[in-house]
Amino acid sequence: MDYLELNNRLNINNLKDLIIIYCGPKVGSTSLVSSLRLSCSDNCNVIHLHDDAMLRILTQSDDSVSISGLIEYNSKSKKVYVIDIYRSPIERKMSEYFEKLCDLHFNNKPEDVNNYNLHRIIKRFNDIFNHIGKGDHYIDKYDIPVIESFDTKKKYQIQALNNITYIKLRLKDSLEWSQMLSSIMNRKIYIVRDYETVNKEIGDLYKRFKSEYKLPLNHYQSIVEDEYLSFYYSEEEREEYLKEWLKRVCDKCETWSIKEYDFYKKISIENLTQNEIQKHHYIDLGCTCKYCSTKRLEIIEKIKRGEEIKEKIIHEELVKKDKYQILLKSKQMQKPINRKVNLGMLM
Repeated sequence: MDYLELNNRLNINNLKDLIIIYCGPKVGSTSLVSSLRLSCSDNCNVIHLHDDAMLRILTQSDDSVSISGLIEYNSKSKKVYVIDIYRSPIERKMSEYFEKLCDLHFNNKPEDVNNYNLHRIIKRFNDIFNHIGKGDHYIDKYDIPVIESFDTKKKYQIQALNNITYIKLRLKDSLEWSQMLSSIMNRKIYIVRDYETVNKEIGDLYKRFKSEYKLPLNHYQSIVEDEYLSFYYSEEEREEYLKEWLKRVCDKCETWSIKEYDFYKKISIENLTQNEIQKHHYIDLGCTCKYCSTKRLEIIEKIKRGEEIKEKIIHEELVKKDKYQILLKSKQMQKPINRKVNLGMLM
């Protein structure tokens, strides 16, 4: 497959700039994708990808294409932004674990998993702690020179190379993303909160887990040695983070080796009843038709007023709603008009 066809399958418009949120899962990327689509869909395509496998599943393509190839191809004809997000390690691991808690880790329905003993869920998390929520796209996967240090005062990093602007954000600074990205992209960027685990069917369980979890000493030590935490946090931020978790440290625990984890993952994937990429968990899916564009403006006005956004921009639903309103209006116009007759006029 060539990249022109790949663009078509991703609905990338050649007349628009391209924003690719290219990062690991559970770092706050879904909220950023919806925010950028709400703010930039008039002149930017916004794509969300975690890895090459996700790209190929979404586009039904083969291994002849890659995300790096997609970026390079589009940079020849348009401005491309590539964005990654850093999230603190323990919270990222927790979120990634709960994202697949029911289908992958326990192969059961949410209503049943909600009734599990919390100790069982904590033990499984500790078993796989060292093998989830790992790596950093900006350092490990982006084909760019590695920066010497992250600018913790500015709170974001930016590198411009060959019509491509690489941006690194931190989830801890998300309340400032609007200001940062508005400055970088020279337009107003509105930030919305989207797709949080706490709002899902297992939200209450997730709250209990985060509240009651104690960090085993051996896992704490691995966080002390975490190279990405040292890179993206200032020394003061790192010490504060470690100090907070030190208050919740408990005795060492057993943990799985890489070989044990690989076997566990292989069996768990084989047992999956469904393994779909979720396309409808965004507030904004990025469609620019008149229905979606009108709805987008409505939501932006609500954001300006500080209202919580609970609705989504889903093309099929908006078209269906419009057709229903037209049908309803047509039926109302066809109703017979009952008029009172003045009998005095007939005599």
